Amino acid sequence: MLSYRHGYHAGNAADVLKHFMLLYVLDYIKKKDKNFIFIDSHAGAGKYSISDPYMQKNKEYLQGIVKIFKINNNDIFLKNYLDLIKSINPNFDLKIYPGSCYLAAKSLRINDKLHFLELHTTEFLNLKKNFEDDSRIIIENEDSYKRLSKLLPPKEKRAVILIDPSYELKDEYNKVSKMLSVCYKKFPLGVYIVWYPILNNKKSESFILNILKENYKNLSHVQMIMDNSNDGMQGSGLFIVNCPWSVEKDIKKSLETIFNYLKKSDDCSKLIFKNNIN
Repeated sequence: MLSYRHGYHAGNAADVLKHFMLLYVLDYIKKKDKNFIFIDSHAGAGKYSISDPYMQKNKEYLQGIVKIFKINNNDIFLKNYLDLIKSINPNFDLKIYPGSCYLAAKSLRINDKLHFLELHTTEFLNLKKNFEDDSRIIIENEDSYKRLSKLLPPKEKRAVILIDPSYELKDEYNKVSKMLSVCYKKFPLGVYIVWYPILNNKKSESFILNILKENYKNLSHVQMIMDNSNDGMQGSGLFIVNCPWSVEKDIKKSLETIFNYLKKSDDCSKLIFKNNIN
C-alpha cells in the first residue's frame, strides 16, 4: 500500500462515481443545521494536477471526468458535482482534479470538521501542504486500520466516514470488511461510504457478499461496470450504510446520465443500483 499513488487514477470513472455519491451524501447531511465531521480513511494528496506525470502515465481521467466535465445538464445533483470541480479550475479549463477530501473541504461549512488519515509519507506531506491554512482539518500520518475506529464515536455525534483504500494488499478486502464492522458497532449512527474495485476474482465477489450478509441498516449499493470483457478492473462499486432515505428518488436519473457518458459499450457495461432502506 505504501507504493500506491492515487495520481495514477485520479479523475477516472471510479472517481467520478465515488465523488458524485460523496457530494450527494454530504449535501444531504448539511440540510440539518447541526454540525458534523467528515473522516477520510485514505485521503491521498488531496488534489491532483492533470499535467503531473502520475496522471499523464495512463491518462485515466480521459475515460472519466473529461467525458462529463462540459456536458449541459439540468440535473441538480450532477450539476452540483460538476460546478464544484469547475470552481477549482479557472475559466472551466480542467487543470486540477480534486480528491475526496478536497471536495469535502470545499463543500463543508465553516463549523463542520474534517479528519484525514494518510499512511504514505509523500502523500501525507502533500496533503498537509494542500490544507495548511484550514483550521477545520486534522491530518494524521496513520494506518486507518488501526486508527479509524478510535475516532468513533465523534464528539459531534454526526459523521460521514469514507473508506476507500487501494485494495492492493492481498488481505485488504478482509481488512475493510472487519474495519467497517468494528466501526459500525462503535458508532451505528454514522454514514459509511465504502468504495471498492470490481474485479473478476473470488476476493472481490466474497467482499460484496460479506458486506451484504452483515445486514447493515439503510444500505444502498451502486455498481458501475464499464467493461466486463477483460481480467483487469472492470468498474467500481459503493456501499453506503445509513444512506439517505430518498436516495433512489434523488439520484437514480443522475447515475444513469453519468453511466451513459462513461460506458464503453452497451454489450460490456451495466449500471446496478439497489437500496434497502428500512
